[in-house]
Amino acid sequence: MTKKLEEEFNLPPIEEALAKENDETPSIEDTKAEIVKVEDAISVSEKINMAFKEVKGLEEHEGEMNDIAKEAIDSYKKLMSLGMNVSDMAAGKVFAEASNMLKIALDASDSKVKGKLQQVDLMIKKARLDNNTGRSGDTNADGNIVYDRNELLKIMNKNDK
Repeated sequence: MTKKLEEEFNLPPIEEALAKENDETPSIEDTKAEIVKVEDAISVSEKINMAFKEVKGLEEHEGEMNDIAKEAIDSYKKLMSLGMNVSDMAAGKVFAEASNMLKIALDASDSKVKGKLQQVDLMIKKARLDNNTGRSGDTNADGNIVYDRNELLKIMNKNDK
């Protein structure tokens, strides 16, 4: 790099920039610690994904929301192209509808995430309920715990106190 370019763009000399870059490389211990953190996060993520496979209907909802988001993005692209080819007076309405298509795509993606978060919340509540009641028996053929009305009222009253 020439001195004039360095001065024009207000950049440090190339030697200083290279020296800073070499100083910023992390140590081996830092890198190993970061790898362990990432592996732990991936492990937790895999456990959550395995738990989602047990839930019926979640894949269907996710597939439907992906289809809706894809269609909305395609419509957005078509409307943007159309908006560029119409008069200025009509372009505003076309661009407004294009932005609505992006909002629909975003809502579809949010719906997928919200469904998964609700399912995780239900799993946590179920685990907490199982731990609080200390019951692991009385299951039906599907593996669901069966309570009678009186037991449920006792549990609810215990939680209210």
